[in-house]
Parts: sequence; C-alpha cells; structure tokens
Amino acid sequence: MDEYHHRILVHPGDSDDISYIGWQVKGPAELVAMTERLRAAGVEVTPGTTEQIEVRKVRDLVRFEDPAGYAMEIFYGPLDRVHEPFVPARPMVGFKASEQGLGHVVLRVPDRDACERFYIDVLGLKLSDYGSGKLAFFHCNPRHHSLAIAPADQIPGPRRIIHIMLEALSLDDLGTAMDLCEQHGVPMLETLGKHPNDLMVSFYLETPSKFGIEYGFGGRDIDDATWEVRRYDKRDLWGHRRIAQPATAPTGHG
Repeated sequence: MDEYHHRILVHPGDSDDISYIGWQVKGPAELVAMTERLRAAGVEVTPGTTEQIEVRKVRDLVRFEDPAGYAMEIFYGPLDRVHEPFVPARPMVGFKASEQGLGHVVLRVPDRDACERFYIDVLGLKLSDYGSGKLAFFHCNPRHHSLAIAPADQIPGPRRIIHIMLEALSLDDLGTAMDLCEQHGVPMLETLGKHPNDLMVSFYLETPSKFGIEYGFGGRDIDDATWEVRRYDKRDLWGHRRIAQPATAPTGHG
C-alpha cells in the first residue's frame, strides 16, 4: 500500500477472522515504555518470538490482549522497501497510508466502556468522537480514527471484526474499484455514501471471510490542538444503503 513491506498479513488457520492488530511506536525506548505501562496496568505482555519478528518484518515487538481478548502487538522498526517501491496491481494514484497507517479497523467488543478506558488510559489512544448508538472512535495520528469499537450485542455478526477501511488518494480510484467489484461479482454490502464524523465517501464490500471492507476517499484529518469530541445522532450524511446478502451482518459505522 505504501513504502512499508506490508500492511496486511494473511495466515492460514481455522478462525477465518482477525488474528492480531499492530501498533507502531517510534523506537526501542518507546517500546520499553509501553511495555512498562501495560504491565503497570496489570496486562500480561510477552516478547515477540524470532519467527513473529521476521514474519512481521519489524525490528522488535511485544504482544498482549485487550479487555475483549483481541491480540495486539506493539512494534518499532518496520522494513521499508527502498528498492521496491509500491506498484499498484492496476493503474491508480495509490492509498492514503504512510504515517497514518493502514486505515482503520472496527471491532465488536462485549464491554465497550471497559475497552474505551483501556484504549485511552492504558494504550494511549485519543477519543475522536461517538457515533450513533454506542460506537466509539479513537485516533493515534492525524487520521480521524484508526480504531472503532461497537458493542457485540448492538451489531451482531459472524466474525469478531466488523470491517477494515482502506482509503484511496483519488475519487476516480474509488469509482474504479466500485466498477471492478460489480464486474467481478464481488458482493456489495452498502452503496456509496458519506459519514458525518470522518467525512469519508465510501462503499462497503464483503470479503470471502464474511467481514467487510470499507473502500473510501477524502477522510478528514484531526488536529489535536483544536479537535473537540462530538456525539453524532446519524450514521450517514447520505447514501450507504444496505444491500441484502445471505447471512451478512451490518457493517457498523465509520
């Protein structure tokens, strides 16, 4: 997606669900500080194995679980592909990633309040806003949110993960992706629409694993010096009409 060796890893397994989420820190001192912070909060932290470090293409990492049982990793020193710059599989401008990371991930959790306290007080994320219902959005860089959580009983579904979001750098890239999904019979979960909180124009498609991908463009950035947390009473400014799919769960907000 960008200069990093990779942003997404797919492993063979039985769960057909999200395996872990990685959070980058600046360097070894920050990794040690985060490890101590987690342990001070009573979180069990384990060093990454040699194999895990090699597969992730990072210098070092530690692993732990959040209150919902999601595996998390904190790392530093990701491998940059200096001599192998990213070349899209089709003509396109590219993705908004780099210092803003992959995009975002939306997760189902059994206790939203407990997870919210953990992500803010322990992991150090910042609250962006609250969506309709009981969704909460968090950021760790200028991207409006890198993580969102929803109560599992509010948005039921076959997987723990609700969706991931990938952001294109061009509206034409977004439109072309929509056309390709239609041409190749990729199931569409929601039509083109726009969210009120991150102002993302996007559509949702369904993966073979039955979780969603939000493919977007034009998401807003956050300036922490001026940002004010808000609560939204509406999921969409326009669009994002649900398209019925057999045994498909709602895509969530964001």
